[in-house]
Amino acid sequence: MKHCVRIIQCSSNRCDNCSNQSELECQELVSKNQDEKKSTILIEKKRGLVHVRFSGNPIILEPSWSTDGWESIFIGKDNDLFHNVIDLVDIYRVGPYVSLFFDGQDCHLIRYAHLPVVGTALELSLLSDLANDYRCSISPVIGHRESVTQQLERVITDISNQIKEQIPEIKENTRTRLAQIAAYRTNILGRIFPILLDEMTEEVYLDGPNTSIYFDHQKMGRCITSSTYDEAEVPRIVTFLRSESNLHLDRSNPSLKMELILLGSTLRLSASVPPLSADGLYLEIRRARKQPFTIRKLIENNTITQEAAAILLLAVASRLNITITGGPGTGKTTLLNALDRVTPRWWRKVYIEDAIESRTLRNHHQVRLQVDPVDEQQKRLNKSEEIVKCLHRSPDYLILGEIQTAEHSKALFQAVAAGLHSIQTCHSDSAASLVSRWILGHNIEKSNLGLMDLIVTLERPKPGESIRYVKEIVEIRKGIENGLLTFIGINTVYDSISKIVGHFAEDGTFRTLERSLGINNHEKALYSLITAFHNNENLDLEKLSENMWAYGHPMKFVL
Repeated sequence: MKHCVRIIQCSSNRCDNCSNQSELECQELVSKNQDEKKSTILIEKKRGLVHVRFSGNPIILEPSWSTDGWESIFIGKDNDLFHNVIDLVDIYRVGPYVSLFFDGQDCHLIRYAHLPVVGTALELSLLSDLANDYRCSISPVIGHRESVTQQLERVITDISNQIKEQIPEIKENTRTRLAQIAAYRTNILGRIFPILLDEMTEEVYLDGPNTSIYFDHQKMGRCITSSTYDEAEVPRIVTFLRSESNLHLDRSNPSLKMELILLGSTLRLSASVPPLSADGLYLEIRRARKQPFTIRKLIENNTITQEAAAILLLAVASRLNITITGGPGTGKTTLLNALDRVTPRWWRKVYIEDAIESRTLRNHHQVRLQVDPVDEQQKRLNKSEEIVKCLHRSPDYLILGEIQTAEHSKALFQAVAAGLHSIQTCHSDSAASLVSRWILGHNIEKSNLGLMDLIVTLERPKPGESIRYVKEIVEIRKGIENGLLTFIGINTVYDSISKIVGHFAEDGTFRTLERSLGINNHEKALYSLITAFHNNENLDLEKLSENMWAYGHPMKFVL
């Protein structure tokens, strides 16, 4: 693992009698502090202090006690960081915390730790007292149901006011930072807030009580922490989840899936308890990015090539029925949301999700419906029923989130047979496996598969790492027999090995559609899009699909 940190050990006398100190600057800083992309840390073990210049900030050639620009953090003389600092890979700020990543060496996992940003021993002592006082005294506002974010914001304000009254000389930014840390500690999930608030976090896992929490990080891959929850804390977590979701989580309904908005971050939580989870509470938390990936960003991070993006843009603009498949954590919903962003703004889109993972898009017509998750035994809002009801909701495009059960699949094909156009996700490792799952597992009539148009498969080659990519795009081959639609098979139009647009079957989705529109060759539109991708890095993809309809139909688009 590449180290992104420069470490300098300072003497107990600081610059006095230091051989590296010249009249105007520190020679150690001059020699080791030349790359803005790497953080610099000054270690003062005798004083229990570390001083950090974070990556991206201007180069500093004087120590923290001589100039501004450093973040000074008091950690105490006996902190393990002083012994492990040689293994430090990266460090950066997350809200009122600093996140640290260490080379895992033998375990091949990155070790993670975090520090509250406190500048002095007094601040650290005050922080402990505040957190303990408010953990015992916090109570909800009578007559008003608060979300977790509202409660935390209220507690932050209360603690900040208390600090101001008791120690008025503390500056406002320090007061706010201490109040945030103390308030977060009052929440049962507070010890993992530094992970949950980090934009680089993808997914967090708790396998059971007294097991180490670990998580997947966009840059570092899978990271292990020293944080755990014991059996005595499990009831608090369960109560918190039930309160925030208004769903059941007990022996009669031992699993739960919910959405949680935490301080501006959107989290999707899945939990289970005995008798379903044999070892006690299991918890998985998936974090959505505040700034969702666009098609352009997915191209830049190699999730999708320009050729594959052009195929999907043409398919979405043409309102094809598309299923995005792949294993867990392969980026199905990420791709779905990116494609959603490039639909014409005048389309009326209806969403049906058990956990809201779609994004609100400016100037788009969106109707977002939330149904009960499959885990909930006492369902009031059934996804399959709501899909069928969409026949009377007049959507231009139906966005269904995840198709999980046989009932969902049957409702999907019933809606598509009635003339609706949809895009959705479904778990499988390939288009061929998905077709088999529909036929054998969900009892979908083989002929009905001809109603689907495109299947996109994503892959995550190594568990725990953030690398994901579009593995293949296949079109459905279909025909007419005795006046009825039939499913003939599948045809690969793109694969990740060749990374080029393949052969379009005469009985495939694209050729069938072009003939129905009286178009001689849809590939002109496709290669126009590929050319546009190659020649214009600033191409506005969100408006491109609208421009494609100016030609009468996206299939007729030509540059």
